[in-house]
Amino acid sequence: MTPEERDGDLEWEVEKIVKSEIISYERRVRGNTRTFEKPQYILKGKECLEDENTWEPSKHLEYAKELVEKFHRENADMSHLG
Repeated sequence: MTPEERDGDLEWEVEKIVKSEIISYERRVRGNTRTFEKPQYILKGKECLEDENTWEPSKHLEYAKELVEKFHRENADMSHLG
């Protein structure tokens, strides 16, 4: 399988989202410590083996919003923000 070029970047076609998780981290902002949370997803690429699954931040799924929405509809117990 070969990746598709989009906006100068190489992208792999996602077959499915396997799992989601919220990553929490702290950062100092204007002298105060704030906690931030970001969703991440384990993705399985089309024609890729299970051991080639990758963790990706939600910002990498800009072109797969329907897949993310479907994942959360079918997996209401999995972590997500929003």
